[in-house]
Amino acid sequence: MNKQNLSRRQFLGSSSAAGLAIASGLGVTQSANAHVVEINAISPTQEQLQEFLALPEQPVVMVNLLKFKADGGAAEYAKYSAGVGPLLEKVGARIIFSSTTAMCFLGNGDWDAIALVEYPRPAALLQMSSSPEYQAIAGFRQDGLAGQINYAVWQNA
Repeated sequence: MNKQNLSRRQFLGSSSAAGLAIASGLGVTQSANAHVVEINAISPTQEQLQEFLALPEQPVVMVNLLKFKADGGAAEYAKYSAGVGPLLEKVGARIIFSSTTAMCFLGNGDWDAIALVEYPRPAALLQMSSSPEYQAIAGFRQDGLAGQINYAVWQNA
């Protein structure tokens, strides 16, 4: 059976690890082919990290689509969520919206939760993730997520 015939959940579950995270705090995925990006990811590729750092110095909203590990992933990620709030505030970031998903209305997505987090500039995300306080809670994120997709977006003028 090829990946096109797999359900979204099966495909996500079969993909290897790698999504937007931070080089110092969450690891950067090294890839022989930088153009191949995993759909079910935990850390960015080196190319993605460089592109993120090249974004304009303006507020950026990170759209987080989250897939939890079975058997306790959501509980582990909740520990990360509880600890990351004060760290976000420290770098001038804020959670705009966070919720578990009810259903996929259009398409064939299979995400467990979504979060929108606004940072004052892209470098603030890196600053936060490289802090010792973040390092202390990063394991909960890793233990909780089967994968994630992040989009960096901002309001059009």
